[in-house]
Amino acid sequence: MTSFWPTGLDMNDTSSPLEILESANQEWTENSEGLLTIIIQEAESTTNDHMLIVHAKHVPSNRTVTLFSVVHRHDAPYPARIQPRDDELPDILKKSYYRPGIADLGAGIANMAGRNITNKWVCDTPSEFRSRLSDAFNLGTLKSEILSLVSGAAPRLIDVKPREDPVRENEEEKEEEKGPGADSAD
Repeated sequence: MTSFWPTGLDMNDTSSPLEILESANQEWTENSEGLLTIIIQEAESTTNDHMLIVHAKHVPSNRTVTLFSVVHRHDAPYPARIQPRDDELPDILKKSYYRPGIADLGAGIANMAGRNITNKWVCDTPSEFRSRLSDAFNLGTLKSEILSLVSGAAPRLIDVKPREDPVRENEEEKEEEKGPGADSAD
């Protein structure tokens, strides 16, 4: 018999992206033993949609870093789109990236017709959002941001005393040798 119920639709799982992010925050706080927390900032996107900007906070230093954002319509939490910050990283710091060549110029002109674009970061259900959220948290660029946040905030453990400036010391010695009121022009 044919089923007309949508595949993968679970009526017991109706969590919004905000609720899922709040539960991710609890996990982060527990796994980092209170060292890191997630801050969720509500905003409006440039297209007037609802946006959640997700930051990581290093609690001891109170430093934060923006990780990604989530955009959805004001009246419906799904579909939701996760927007990683990969594009802000210069190509030289990416493990892989695409560099167009001369052949791409001709191909670009030849492909003036429309084409289908697939956006892997768009989520239609809470379970898909959880899966993509896990993917976002495991991006190399995001891990680097988190490690930089924590390591950049570490206190200095070595007590380094400032060294005297040897050039300055030599100038002072020369002044003493000449004595007070001596003409400094040679």
